[in-house]
Amino acid sequence: MEDDATATATATVVAADAVSKVLGDDLLVEILLRVGFPTTLVRASAVCKRWFQHASDKAFLRRFRKLNPPRLLGFYIAGFQGSPRFVPMLPQPPELAAAIRIVKGYGLCADKEWVVIRDCRNGSVFNVLCGRRRGYGPTLAVHSPLCPVRAMAIDPPLSPPQQLQHYNPLRPPIPRSFQILSREEKGGGLSYFYVLMEFAMEEGATDLTTNFTARVSMLQDGVWCMHASATTQIPNWRAGHRAVMVDNKIYMTVTLIDITVLDLTTSIFSTIQLPEGVQYYSSDFMLSRAADASSVYLIEVKEFQLRIWLHKGDSWSIVDTICLHEMCANLMMSDSTVKDTLTSYLRMNHVGDNAEFVLLQMGRFVRYLDMRCKTLSTLYEMSEDEQDRGSISIHPFMMIWPPTFPALKSDPTRNCHVKKEDTRELLDGINIGDN
Repeated sequence: MEDDATATATATVVAADAVSKVLGDDLLVEILLRVGFPTTLVRASAVCKRWFQHASDKAFLRRFRKLNPPRLLGFYIAGFQGSPRFVPMLPQPPELAAAIRIVKGYGLCADKEWVVIRDCRNGSVFNVLCGRRRGYGPTLAVHSPLCPVRAMAIDPPLSPPQQLQHYNPLRPPIPRSFQILSREEKGGGLSYFYVLMEFAMEEGATDLTTNFTARVSMLQDGVWCMHASATTQIPNWRAGHRAVMVDNKIYMTVTLIDITVLDLTTSIFSTIQLPEGVQYYSSDFMLSRAADASSVYLIEVKEFQLRIWLHKGDSWSIVDTICLHEMCANLMMSDSTVKDTLTSYLRMNHVGDNAEFVLLQMGRFVRYLDMRCKTLSTLYEMSEDEQDRGSISIHPFMMIWPPTFPALKSDPTRNCHVKKEDTRELLDGINIGDN
């Protein structure tokens, strides 16, 4: 196999020498921009030093990503217990078959303890491992199926005794929850944030006003460091809240009437009123990251109608309105196995970045709504046990970026730069992770 791979690489170099005589640098760059996938780009970089220099150039990679954004490979789906399962998003081009095969065969937890995914972004999965064998309290871990060497276990920022230091047996415990949020940096790497949220009713208070405290820790070299902390008063706090991070701001749905925003730069809270007509009691809504650092999306589902709102500056505007009745009717016509879609229980399970897609739970099915193409497809059918428990958690898994290119081989007598031991991996399209 190694001899075959080496022969293939050598033949490619000979062909590349001939092609180089008619391809100028500008034309070559335009061709490389259109190879479509990072796996194909890595293969192209293995042709010769000239191709490598163009393919690995930072300015080129920025253009490549803009033209070929990372693909959605599939979803991690988890029920009440056990290790999450990976469900590929089909159909997929053959260029990504190796990557999907690797992710599908990767186990997030070898000992099959209870795994809860908290964040899944840019090929990295941040999860919480729970189980009796782990003793008191959870263990945090980061996994990268396409680049396993990046996996690491992380201690929580606060030990269990510290988290319970305010406990008073004469008063009910303070409601607490935490979120793991991530932010993609300019170089493509991820920064992780642990957001501990506490709610405490003031002594003697007669209304529904609650003291809300957010303590934000940032992961640096495997250690959590306090990044920001702030307290404010909120009315009508809600359970089951969620948060998204856009640049240096965290948007949280911790009340029934507005969105609470924490600016990490100033450690100051502010609020954003919900769009007119959006009410927690009568509609289901979620937030979504926006590419613009000053904006955030709100996606609302009400009576089989989906509306996308964008908050920019100080106001809301409607970006799109989708009639789910019509889309469900079309799905029932195209798929004879789909029944009772129009009368099924409906809720949102997950919203993609930039409001690009929505995962809808309809009865026993989870369906994928592509917001750009306006198409609805069935992604997953829940088991009887999952149906009895009411819901499942779903996290999309995107192709990792940027790709890892092979090391140059220091041999001035050869135009090919790929190390022999790297050739087979490159031809298989496996070496796609970021070191």
